[in-house]
Amino acid sequence: MRHLFLFSFAVWLAACPPAVALGQNLSAYDSPPQGASSFGQGPDISATYLEEAREYRKQGRYELARQSYAQALSTCRSNAGLDIIKRELAGVELLLRTMR
Repeated sequence: MRHLFLFSFAVWLAACPPAVALGQNLSAYDSPPQGASSFGQGPDISATYLEEAREYRKQGRYELARQSYAQALSTCRSNAGLDIIKRELAGVELLLRTMR
């Protein structure tokens, strides 16, 4: 009985036409998606975060400084700024590690 059921299911499955997505073809993937990237849009706020992080570091509030450095790192647009932020962030993380 079980073999009959499996055989009839296999026959039914073979008789069904394959599913075809209408209205979609490969030409839809030839060009990149429309819409501009967000890079270069909006104000550069990494300097604000960097100043805030330096103030927190001077006050000895190293966890808040680390968070502000991370925000500055994620919003920075220049390679020179990235190097400065990475270096200062590494220093704060080293301070935090040694204090624990």
